[in-house]
Amino acid sequence: MWFVCHSFVRFELIMRISVFLSALIFISTVLLQATAVRALSEPTIDRISFEGNLPCSEKALLRGSGLREGVSIFMVSSRQVRDAAVFNMMNLGFLACSVQVDWPDWGEELYEVTVHVQPGRRSLRGGLSFSGDSTFAERDLAELCPVEFGDPVAPSDTAGYRRRILEEYSSLGYLRASVQINLQDFESDTSDFRELEISTASGDVCYLGSITVNGLSQVRREVVSREFDLAEGDPLNMDKMRKGLLSLYTLGLFSRVQISYHGLAEGSDTIDVQVNIVENDYKKVELAGGYIAPEALLGSVWWTQPNIMGNNQSLKMGGIYVRYIDSDNSGNEYMPMIIYEEPWFLSTRWSSQLKLGYYHLQQDFQEVRSYGGELGFSREFRDVWKFNCSYSIDRLRFRAMIDDSVELVQDWITSAGISSGITRDTRIPLLNPVRGKWYKLAGSLAGGIAGGDIDYYTVDGEFRSFFRLNNRLVLAGRAAGSIAHGYGDNQVVPPNDRLYLGGGSTVRGYDFQTLGPEDENGDPLGGNFMLLGNLEARLKIRGSLGAALFCDAGGVWSSLDDISTEDTGLGTGLGIRYDTPIGPVRLDYGVAPTWSNFLKRGKVYFAIGQAF
Repeated sequence: MWFVCHSFVRFELIMRISVFLSALIFISTVLLQATAVRALSEPTIDRISFEGNLPCSEKALLRGSGLREGVSIFMVSSRQVRDAAVFNMMNLGFLACSVQVDWPDWGEELYEVTVHVQPGRRSLRGGLSFSGDSTFAERDLAELCPVEFGDPVAPSDTAGYRRRILEEYSSLGYLRASVQINLQDFESDTSDFRELEISTASGDVCYLGSITVNGLSQVRREVVSREFDLAEGDPLNMDKMRKGLLSLYTLGLFSRVQISYHGLAEGSDTIDVQVNIVENDYKKVELAGGYIAPEALLGSVWWTQPNIMGNNQSLKMGGIYVRYIDSDNSGNEYMPMIIYEEPWFLSTRWSSQLKLGYYHLQQDFQEVRSYGGELGFSREFRDVWKFNCSYSIDRLRFRAMIDDSVELVQDWITSAGISSGITRDTRIPLLNPVRGKWYKLAGSLAGGIAGGDIDYYTVDGEFRSFFRLNNRLVLAGRAAGSIAHGYGDNQVVPPNDRLYLGGGSTVRGYDFQTLGPEDENGDPLGGNFMLLGNLEARLKIRGSLGAALFCDAGGVWSSLDDISTEDTGLGTGLGIRYDTPIGPVRLDYGVAPTWSNFLKRGKVYFAIGQAF
C-alpha cells in the first residue's frame, strides 16, 4: 500500500511540473510573437490621389468613408470608400455616377489609394406629373415635394416625397394607399431636367373599431383613450395615433406604451386598436439648486402626485428660495406654493390650474409680502399655438423706492387682475433650437373691472428667430419690449411687477437686474418701459462642444420721455457650450465696452440652457 501511494504522489507531482512547463512555454511563445508583431510597422495610407472629373471637393467626395492619409489599410476597405463616394455624388444629383478605387497591396513601398470618378450627367428636377386617384389636389401634392424646380434630385428626395404623400393618405384613414415615384429620362441631350412621375392609389378607408387598454391598475382607461382624439367609427388617422402615443409618454405615468392594430394585415376595413401599458411609480420628490446670477443662489423642493383619483389631475407642493449674496443687494426671496392642475377641464382640451401661494422678498431697499391665488386656463391649437388666460387675487404689502430719494410704504391692500397671452412656437429642437421662430404677445390688467385697490396694466411682446447657416453655425436673435404702468389716479406699480434688465439671460456684462433706474444708493428701482435686443452666433466645434459670440443691448426707463440711447446698456462677449440631454451647459463672459477698464470689469455667467 505504501508503494502504491508513493508512486501516485510522484506521478501527480510529475504531471503538475509538466503542466507548469507547458504553460510557461506557451506564454513565452505568445509574448515573443506579440513582440515580433509590434516590431513590424503597421501599414498606413501614404497618399490619396484622384482621377476623373470631380463634381465636388475631395473632402466632400470622401465624407463618411473613413479614408484619410495616415489611417491603417486594415481599418478601411476599397468597397467602403467606393460606396461612400457613390452615396455622396448621388446626393448631389449624379445618379449614374461610377467610382473605382485602386487599393494598395501588402508590402508595397508606397501605400497609395487612387479614386477614379466618372460623375455622368446631373439630374435636375423638372416638372411633376400625376396619375391615379384624385383624393388630393395636384397642387397640394406638389407642395409636399422636398425638391424645388431646377434643384438636384437625390434618391433620398424621392423616398422622402413618397413618405410625405403616404402620411397625408394615412391621416385620412387610407392605410393601404400606394405611391410610386419614377424619374423620367432627360428631356433632351442638352437638358439635365428630368420629370417626376407620381402615381397614387388610395385604396379603401380604414375605420377605428375599438380601443382596448391593458395593464392599467391605478390609472383610468379614459386617461389613455382620450389622448388619441378618435371615436369609434372615425377614419383611423395615424397622425393622431402617433401624437397620442407621444402624449401618453409626456404624462409621466407610463414607462412603456405599445400599440397593436388588429385587422390591418388581414385586409379588414375596421381596425381594432390594443394599447398595452406599463405604469410608472409616478409619485416623486424633486430637489434642485443653482444660481440665477453671480449675485443670487437658488434652491427648490417639490413633491408631486400626478394622478389624483386615477384621472391624471396633479397636485404639486413645494417652494423656491433665492438668496441674494451681493453686498450691496443682499436679501432673501421665499415662494412656497400649492398647485393643482386639471389637464382636461370639463372633458375638453382646455387645461386648468389653481395656484395658492405666499411670496416674501426682503432686501435693504425694498420688501414685498403677499399671499393669494390664481386660476388659469390654457389650450394648444395646431401644435404650435398656445393661448392662456387667468384671474389672480392677492393681499399685498410692500415697501419700495419710487424714485431716487422717495420711499413708498403701502400697507395691506388687495390686488386683483386678469391676464391673457398667446404664443406661437416652431422651434426645432426646443432645448437647443437650430431653426424656427417663437412669438409671444401678452397683457394684464389689475384693478378696474378686475377689482382690487391698485390699478396698473402690463403689455409684453417678444420675438425669437433661429437660422441655420450650415451644419455647424446657427444665428439666433431676439427682440422684446414691455410696459408696466399705472392708470387713473395710480402711477405706482408693485416692485415684483416692475421691469428689470441685466444678467446672464438679458444683457450680459451687467450684474443681475442692475440696468435701469437706481436710487441714490445705487439699488435698482425697476422701470415702466423696457426694450431688449440680442444677437448670438452659435458654433458647433466638435461633438458636444460648442462656442458662441454674442451682443446684447437693452434699457429700462421710468417714462417715454426718458428713453435714450445714452441710457441703453450694451454688452458683448463670448461663451462655451456643452450639449447635455437636459439642454446645453453655458459658460459666458460678458463685458460692457462703454465702461472704462471694461475687460477687468467683465462678468462670468454659468447656466443650463441658452440665454434665449
